[in-house]
Amino acid sequence: MLTCVLQCVAQVVLECKNCEAIVDAKEIAQHTYDDPLRWTEDDGTEAEYPFDARVVLASCPKCNHPMLAYDNEGTTGEFVRVYPPMNRNLHPSVPKHIREAFTEARICFRAKAFIAAAIMCRKTLEGICSAHGTKSKNLAGELKELKEKGVIENRLFEWADQLRTMGNDAAHGVEFTVLREDAEDTLQFTEALIEYVFTYRDRFDEFKKRRAKRTSPPNEKKDDQK
Repeated sequence: MLTCVLQCVAQVVLECKNCEAIVDAKEIAQHTYDDPLRWTEDDGTEAEYPFDARVVLASCPKCNHPMLAYDNEGTTGEFVRVYPPMNRNLHPSVPKHIREAFTEARICFRAKAFIAAAIMCRKTLEGICSAHGTKSKNLAGELKELKEKGVIENRLFEWADQLRTMGNDAAHGVEFTVLREDAEDTLQFTEALIEYVFTYRDRFDEFKKRRAKRTSPPNEKKDDQK
């Protein structure tokens, strides 16, 4: 049975994106519903486990910005913010050293260390090149190798080269500063490159292979013509 409960006194611990801080958010509305876990056993039988989920509309007590959160542990009170959206987890296919470098770039950005974030994005690019066996002595040459190998296309190469120069300026320009907007764009473009190279490109190749198998004509014996 679906139920909707309005409460205005409970507190939900969430990260406010606007304040960039962990806050005891003020709960405005709560919706509880049945969302059982379902899975298939090894013997092929279907199994189900009762599960009560909660969605909460809350607001930041400091800036009053709204947040929507989901209790992914039933009714334990451990909420995950779904709006404004949190950072997405990188696909498991992304190599560990690249995930770690990009995670550090995100941490730097959240700490308002924008120059450090740009530098870590450049390091992430170096990891992408290394994962594809590039041999050039500098990052500019490595990115050209990725383009020549077909790992990235012209527009993605342009993105990557801009990220490279941003990282260079951040690392070597004594008076160089990185604006918040530029740091945020740098993170987003870097994430897009990671997702394209390690997730979408490989998934598209698998998709084409599946399509080829399904659309290939079956072997048929031709009737003898008399």
